[in-house]
Amino acid sequence: MRRSAALLACLLIPATAFAGDRKVVAERADCAISVGDRDADGNDLIIADCTWPIAADKVIKAVKSPENHDDILSSVEESTKLADGRVLQIHFASGISNRQVTLAFTDQDLADGGFKTSWTVAPKQEPLREGLVAVPVNDGSWEVRPDGANSKVKYSLRYDAGGKVPTWLVRNFQKGGIADLVEEMRAFASKN
Repeated sequence: MRRSAALLACLLIPATAFAGDRKVVAERADCAISVGDRDADGNDLIIADCTWPIAADKVIKAVKSPENHDDILSSVEESTKLADGRVLQIHFASGISNRQVTLAFTDQDLADGGFKTSWTVAPKQEPLREGLVAVPVNDGSWEVRPDGANSKVKYSLRYDAGGKVPTWLVRNFQKGGIADLVEEMRAFASKN
C-alpha cells in the first residue's frame, strides 16, 4: 500500500524547481529529486541531492554496508554479500515480479572526510531464481560529504527493471521509489 501511495503521489507532484539543468520532480526527506540525462535505451538518471541534519559518519556507516540494505530499504528484499565481494540483491516493486541482480561495488574515501560507494551490474551474475526477472541496468552511487554537523548526500541511480514493464510506469515509479529510498536511508542513519 505504501509503495502504491508513493507512486500515486509522484504522479501528482508537479515539477517545481530546477537543480542545475535538471528538473526537480519531487522533494522529500530534505532532498530535491531530479531527472538527469537519458541513456540510449531510454533509462533516466535519477538524482537526489540532500542536506541531512545527521553527522556524516552516521550516514557513511549506513550506506557503506550494502549487505544490510535489505534491513534498511523496503524495495530491497534481499541483499547478500557473496564470498568474492559481489552483492546479490532481490528488488521488490508492487504490481510487478521481483527483480534479481548481482552488483559489483566500488568504495572511495574522499579527501574531505566523505565517502562514495558506487555499483554496477557485475559481469558475472548469479543464476536467476525461479519467478524473478533479471535487471539489465543498475548503475548508482551514494556520496556523503560532511557539512559541519550535517551531511551533504547525493544518491544517483540509472535502473532498467527488465522484463515487460511500460516505460512510463518505470519512470514514474523510479521517482517515487527514489523518494522512499532516501527517506528510509535518512531515517535509518538518524537512529544509528
